[in-house]
Amino acid sequence: MKNPLSSILNFFKNNKQPAQFSLDIDKLDNCILLAMLYISRNTTESGKYVYRSNTDVQTRYSDKQYSSLRHAGMLYSMYLCETLLGNTAIQNKRFAASEYFIKNYVKRVNSDMYGVVSKPFEEAPVLLATSGGTGLGLIALSNLLEENRISKTILQKMGNFLLFMQNEFGDFWPSYEFGTKTRSKLHAARYYPGEACLGLLYLYDTDKDEKWLNAAKKGILRLAELGAAIPAEKLKFDHWGLLAIQKLYSLSEIELTTAQKLLISAYLEKNSLLVIENQNLDSDAENYGSYKSIRSLCGNATILEGLIAAYHTVPSNVLKTRILNSVSAGIEFLAKYQVKDGSREGGIPGTYKWNNFDAVKSDKEIRIDNVQHALSAFAAYKLILKNILDKNSGK
Repeated sequence: MKNPLSSILNFFKNNKQPAQFSLDIDKLDNCILLAMLYISRNTTESGKYVYRSNTDVQTRYSDKQYSSLRHAGMLYSMYLCETLLGNTAIQNKRFAASEYFIKNYVKRVNSDMYGVVSKPFEEAPVLLATSGGTGLGLIALSNLLEENRISKTILQKMGNFLLFMQNEFGDFWPSYEFGTKTRSKLHAARYYPGEACLGLLYLYDTDKDEKWLNAAKKGILRLAELGAAIPAEKLKFDHWGLLAIQKLYSLSEIELTTAQKLLISAYLEKNSLLVIENQNLDSDAENYGSYKSIRSLCGNATILEGLIAAYHTVPSNVLKTRILNSVSAGIEFLAKYQVKDGSREGGIPGTYKWNNFDAVKSDKEIRIDNVQHALSAFAAYKLILKNILDKNSGK
């Protein structure tokens, strides 16, 4: 039987830098399956995830620490299995986890706003509603509207909260303190603006009010503007920002000026080159395919998510191919260090050193977001390969 990867390679035969694919498609499918099985096993009956486990099965963790943001992120990845792969095997688990999230984390701010809270005893110093968490909440929950599992009003009020948290320049306040009823810089994270923008775009999918689209566009342009002002060596890669740009560009009704398109394109290129020019491509190294200075497997997975989003949006075909070469090596690295058997099968540990004799506890620790980001990267990469194969076969 002819190797399907050969037709993928033929797609790039006229490019000066032909893409390299070393991971067999069947192995990629197996990685996706194992990640889905891990998620299924680690979604409790209540809908709460097992937040942390360890490849050393004797290691135990307290169940007090948790993350509303990472819970929402996992819901997003579970939904990608359905939208990108057409696989509904863990849909019922997703529904249960969605109900848990709504019950525990989607809270009323006032009569016109709902936010996603970070609880003091789980993750934050005081009771907070965060812009990033609310963005992730919209990403995770907007699809439930067609299933009649959430009210449109709640989604709209979550959107109102993000509009309230956005300033005139397009920046987002990180959090809202319930105690003082004020916007705050407490519990800030660099990913919040991208998460908020992507959440608004998912809300726009279900509620075609242009205020959601306009706020997302304003936020994305602000990210690009700030990125342009930062020297390349000081820029922090932002996968959620790149995912928001990909989502924005998927909309046929989006209107951008030439200057705005150039600004966003420059931001995409700057982020992409930041990581692909700092990748370990020493084929003899145990961490071949990883991104330099990023030790964690989860961190490498987030880079892959962002690069795949950039692949779909950068205008340069040469850069597209460079990105795809980089992603292919990165996916191979990530797949190599996924747990392949035992009770932690499908898990993504802390670092690629997890199975070494000198591995420490953090190397072996599997958090839900490790698996979430890896699954998202695997699924998005599989879609690229499928699209290339379909194009070569004339579909």
